[in-house]
Amino acid sequence: MTEETNPLFDRLGGTAAIKEIVDEMYRRVLDDPELNHFFAESSMERVRQMQFHFLASAFDGPAEYTGAELTRIHAGRGITGWHFARFCGHFADVLEDRGISSRDVDDALGRLAMYKDKITGDANVDG
Repeated sequence: MTEETNPLFDRLGGTAAIKEIVDEMYRRVLDDPELNHFFAESSMERVRQMQFHFLASAFDGPAEYTGAELTRIHAGRGITGWHFARFCGHFADVLEDRGISSRDVDDALGRLAMYKDKITGDANVDG
């Protein structure tokens, strides 16, 4: 398989790297006063685990996440498009700091963007 045909999950470094990316991203998110309140009542161990499974699924890795709960678990939390963009910004910064190619960063962000409406509640269909 060439680099271009490898799954994004593998291009980002596979299981160990994705777990490290998730850990670093949440460190930054929890340090961000604009985002940290969304996680005040959350088990961060569970959040990290769910995020890993979500990313694995979204990035063509070993998928255990169905995505069925995205709308429900984010409903009524007040998450706006601005918050979503800020969260994704932290994710992108972590990838860039790890030397991930801009093509793969863009690919990852594009895939995350497909879930924005479900997370912000802007979806006009039941998800």
